Amino acid sequence: MELGQVPGADGSLTMMSDVSARRFGRLFGRRSPFPTERDWERAVLLEPRPASYDPDLVSEGAGLPFPPAALGAPARRLEANDPAVAALIAVIARQKTPTGRAPVHAIDGWRVLARSDDEVLFAHGLPPDLVTVAIRRQGRRQTWTPAAVSKARPLRATRDGIRASGWRLDPTREPDPQDTVLRVLVTEQTWAGGSRADTRLLAPDLHVGADELVLTMFVTPRPGFQVRAPNPETPARVALPEPIGRRQLIDGALYE
Repeated sequence: MELGQVPGADGSLTMMSDVSARRFGRLFGRRSPFPTERDWERAVLLEPRPASYDPDLVSEGAGLPFPPAALGAPARRLEANDPAVAALIAVIARQKTPTGRAPVHAIDGWRVLARSDDEVLFAHGLPPDLVTVAIRRQGRRQTWTPAAVSKARPLRATRDGIRASGWRLDPTREPDPQDTVLRVLVTEQTWAGGSRADTRLLAPDLHVGADELVLTMFVTPRPGFQVRAPNPETPARVALPEPIGRRQLIDGALYE
């Protein structure tokens, strides 16, 4: 099994296999002391959920999650009389013209990645040059206003509104082809005040392929304000439906 670490788009280190270079992800975090065997025995044992190779939804962290297929779908022409589109034109105007006004054709090349009753996620370009603008309807007048503008942010697999967290294998133990339990160290993706995620780990997604296992970890975020301290790694065990065999082990957190 050959795994390497490469820098990700957000400056993090990521795990990548030779077989699947576009599927990788691990958020860099502060290294905690390696767990002892007793720690691993006490670590939560997670039963994964079957999943497809590509995630159903991804998110750049600022707007609505969307299916990856939306990136390659034909762009429909945006209607300038749509209040959400008008708010997008205003955003483009402030960034592109000194007068604060932009022609209607300024929205050429922009597309809708996701839309709800109160929010629209517009996008221009493709990763790694993807630019997104989240427009939300808010306030007593229900006015459409820009909520977030992001550029070249990494896309993460998203499930039930939670973006995936990265993981790495237990560095003290080489996996055996006959293993049916993986020992992983999970680094929570959101701020958690420097605390571990033991009781907040969710059942991961697992794609079992002929040549690779794609494991995607999720952690329930802590509620309320959290101090921006590096998150320590949380040891966890993942029960596999069959032995690892000669498959590559892939972290599916980041979608590239």
